[in-house]
Amino acid sequence: MLPNGNLSADLPYICRLMYEAYRIPVFWLDEAGGIQLALPASPVFRPGTSAAAVLAEVAAAPTGSPAQAATGPSAELQHAAAESTVEGVIHVAPETAAGSAVKQSTPEEATSAGSVHANQAAPLEASLDAGSGCASPAPAGTIPPQSPAGRIPLVRVTGYAENFIILRLSGGGCLVIGPSLSSPLSAEHAVHWLGELGIPPSRREEWLHYYRELPVLERTRLYHAAMLLYSLVTGQALPVSELLLENVRLSGTERSTAASPDLDLSYRREHTWLHHEPALENELFRHVRSGDSAGLLQTMASFTGDNYGLLSKKSRLRSQKNLAISSITLATRAAIAGGLFWEIAYTLSDFHIQHIEELQDLQSVDIAQIAALCDFADHVRDSRQTQLSRMSALCQNYIFNHLYEDIPLSKLAGITGLSPSYLSSQFKQENGITVSDYIQRERIEEAKRLLELPGIRLSDIATRLHFNDQSYFTKVFKKYTGRTPRQFLRERGAFF
Repeated sequence: MLPNGNLSADLPYICRLMYEAYRIPVFWLDEAGGIQLALPASPVFRPGTSAAAVLAEVAAAPTGSPAQAATGPSAELQHAAAESTVEGVIHVAPETAAGSAVKQSTPEEATSAGSVHANQAAPLEASLDAGSGCASPAPAGTIPPQSPAGRIPLVRVTGYAENFIILRLSGGGCLVIGPSLSSPLSAEHAVHWLGELGIPPSRREEWLHYYRELPVLERTRLYHAAMLLYSLVTGQALPVSELLLENVRLSGTERSTAASPDLDLSYRREHTWLHHEPALENELFRHVRSGDSAGLLQTMASFTGDNYGLLSKKSRLRSQKNLAISSITLATRAAIAGGLFWEIAYTLSDFHIQHIEELQDLQSVDIAQIAALCDFADHVRDSRQTQLSRMSALCQNYIFNHLYEDIPLSKLAGITGLSPSYLSSQFKQENGITVSDYIQRERIEEAKRLLELPGIRLSDIATRLHFNDQSYFTKVFKKYTGRTPRQFLRERGAFF
């Protein structure tokens, strides 16, 4: 229950509640785009760009309009030098963009509606496109703020991978929550990402710092935050299905009648240019599930180029890559159904898709696709050589995925639904080895792989794999391999 029952008076409370619950920035903008309230006091925004400019950009462009296309990397980076204009969204005079102030309220100040209005920041000195942003009336094709449907929160992802929630208020203005990231961005991925954005090397460090500072709110929690915000403002529940459907509807992605699937279907039927039969596809992935690479190759020979769909009209190479990626995706699921540990299957999928994306000719893509499917079948075959009960499969899969963590017997008992003592005896009976010895053996196998990688010290391997010290690690290593780590490396021609 809101404290005042009056939306204008309750907005500071709602803003503070959302900020305290999710710890991501929350802003209240008026009809003209002026920032009435900002939490926290010093929000994090893109390097060299004012908070007012980013918020105006995010809140002004209706989802799916041409303005949104301009918020992508290529369009925004064309204006990075000015850092005050986003083409088609908002035009801010340079002196205004630099001087626009954010009202830096503390959470304590946000509890008082009077303190907000007594210290209002001046509205943005900006020229908004007619009806855009939080102002009304809205242009044709958008939902006016007064419309009930217009109060469905919009979940936007910018060209910089920033997530925002925008809720337009029935009386004008809007609430903006963000920026945030859906997942942490590793340093390696961030460098590649900044390269794709065209950020010059001289500025990448400040952008890396920006991404490190952004709060992380994974997609499910982001949807929950949007639903909670809607409920606080309207007093009504919002199902996640309605949230997602409304965002899709407002995205403006309408099917072109000039490129109708019905027309394509008619053409294919008229010229007998049909896709492959589903039974042939089922047979192909049945061989993956059973670990039969020979049968897989025989079935693949039954496919012809005419059986495949066209997944890109602009590039034959892109179409072939998309087909290969689709087949790898299906092979991943088939391999998991065949008993392959899901983390191995997903890792294989990532590896082969990344490899295919680097290729530049059709023949290489075809060969890589065949090799990928055979790789999945071979892994399933190898995993099936030892028939496991459900209990052993659950334990071994968990141990594989959490080898770098402490793995107590009680944890394995929890995921299998068995008592620790019964699990211990059953595991040894089925596998011929105790749970603790199995974990040690798997860690030594992982250590062998790590030892062959450059730049990793013995002491680091011992620590990462939860051995008490290097001497104990050496003792256990010799127990399972018959040699010390240094002897193992010398046999492979590697030296410290």
